[in-house]
Amino acid sequence: MSSDLSPILTVARDILRHAPGKAMHANANSRGSALRRFALAIAVASSVGGCVSIEQVNSSFARVDQVWQLEYQRTEDEFRYRVVEADYETTLRAVRQTYLDLGMPIQVQSGSRGLIVAESAAPTPLTLEEWKEVVRIEGPRVKEIGGWYMVMRDDPKGYFVAVKATLRPMPSGTFVLLDYELDNREIRAMGVRPSRHAPPHAVRLGSLKFWVQLEKRLSEVQAPAPRQRKPKEIDI
Repeated sequence: MSSDLSPILTVARDILRHAPGKAMHANANSRGSALRRFALAIAVASSVGGCVSIEQVNSSFARVDQVWQLEYQRTEDEFRYRVVEADYETTLRAVRQTYLDLGMPIQVQSGSRGLIVAESAAPTPLTLEEWKEVVRIEGPRVKEIGGWYMVMRDDPKGYFVAVKATLRPMPSGTFVLLDYELDNREIRAMGVRPSRHAPPHAVRLGSLKFWVQLEKRLSEVQAPAPRQRKPKEIDI
């Protein structure tokens, strides 16, 4: 939990220039200052004189996102899935309160659909120090996968993290699934398609924080701690 739960890329003024089709002037002061606020943008030394088109940037983001999605799915049982041995309504209330405890306002809640969505500015639910740990671990991979101009930075400002909890009743209690999504409206408006998935290490840290806090809320109603699902306990 991408920012912070998302990688951060910032654009040096002279790196993005007009190219046929979709490219942007990085040395336009107003746009350059806006781009430097992006959480997932591009960071390069201002001395670099090359140019990178929007198509190249989007291709880089797509490669990074694909790798993150694969790891996201490979570790879902370990980090994103839990079984709560409590009834559906009790679990729903505890999950809702957990979001608020972590500083994430509720945006959507539907008991009938088993859905709660909360959103916050990055790096929440992580701390800034936790986000810096994410950058240290994920930054080299982002550069290797996306290209020399893709560099994560320590400030995720500009990104929003949405965490969706899906709840399903089951014989042994309630199944809870967490999904993470990133968004940056400003950068999308300029034609850039940033990664949707959060960095894998951010997902690990954010999920662990969520389950620990949920355990505290469940203990208040004498319910057991969330546990990993057993084989074939529920099909997703």
